[in-house]
Amino acid sequence: MTLLETVVVLVVDVTLGVWLGGTVFFSFIGAPTTFDVLDDGAEDVVTTLFSRYQTFGSILGFTAINLVVIAQSEAMLDSTSSLFISPFLLVALFVTIYAQIVLVPKMRRADGGFFHYHRRSIFLNSVSMLSLVGGLVCSHF
Repeated sequence: MTLLETVVVLVVDVTLGVWLGGTVFFSFIGAPTTFDVLDDGAEDVVTTLFSRYQTFGSILGFTAINLVVIAQSEAMLDSTSSLFISPFLLVALFVTIYAQIVLVPKMRRADGGFFHYHRRSIFLNSVSMLSLVGGLVCSHF
C-alpha cells in the first residue's frame, strides 16, 4: 500500500469514526443531559443542537463518500470493501440529510408535538449509528 493509499484509508476511517463518535455522544450524553438539566427549555436547545449536529454529519458523510469513490476509482481500496462501505455510508448520509431537511423544521414548528418527532429522530440516529458501524467494519475487509 502506498503512502497516498494509506492516507486516504486513514482519512476515511477517521471521518467515519468522528461521525460515529459525534452521533454516540449526542445520542447518549448531549441530548439526555440537556433534557435532565433544562427540562422545559430543553426542546429549543436540542433542536438547535440537532440542526448543527446534522450539518456536521452531512459534511462528514459527503467527505467520506467522496473519498471512497476516489479511492475506488484509483484502486486504493479493495473493490469488495468499497462495494460494502458505500451502501452503509449512503444510508447514514440519507438519514442525516432527511433529519436535517425534514425533521428539524418539523421539530421547530411542532407545537406540543416535539416528542413525536424526537422519537423519530432517535430511530434515525440508531439507523445512522448502525450504518456507520457497518461502514467502519467493511472498510477493514
